[in-house]
Amino acid sequence: MNHIWKHEEWKDLRLAEARQLLMQKIREAPRLGDLTVRQLCVLATEGYPPVGLYIFVDGEEIIYAGKTHGRSLHERMVSHVEHRDPIPGSPHLARLVQSMIKNGHAKNGKDASEKVLNLRMLWMPVPGDIETRGHKNLIAVIERRLLWTGCLNPRMNSPRVRNADTFSLRGEMHQLTPDVILGSPVAETLLA
Repeated sequence: MNHIWKHEEWKDLRLAEARQLLMQKIREAPRLGDLTVRQLCVLATEGYPPVGLYIFVDGEEIIYAGKTHGRSLHERMVSHVEHRDPIPGSPHLARLVQSMIKNGHAKNGKDASEKVLNLRMLWMPVPGDIETRGHKNLIAVIERRLLWTGCLNPRMNSPRVRNADTFSLRGEMHQLTPDVILGSPVAETLLA
């Protein structure tokens, strides 16, 4: 499947090299709107973990990176093309379409939804016991590593998050550097 970047292919990359290798891999990935339901549900039918990270790219620009650690990939993707206004406090209506409108990248919900459907999408499954807090924390830490300006620096993610060399997760501070390994355990980036 061209929309899956297997864990063993990315887990040992340094943050400084992840962008270049992702851009090579995503050239083969389909546009979100071209994925079939069968391709979106491959996680269930072929034994891939249903949780992990995903990245949207337009040409040579990384647009957005996100995670799913509660809902499956296909549930998450459908929410990203939702054109209705988000419901405050609800995770089920993603803000990507609204962010595109707000930031002048789309005229309205229809235009933004079309743009999202035309983005190339790459899925990064994260194996592990998906019911544990530790696994959810690992996915959250990998997402922060990807969002960092020294890694992917996706345009539509929060500049505050992208520019932060440190971040807190569950009261523990983490440090980001170019040499951090993308899929390394959570403890690898903890500050002493």
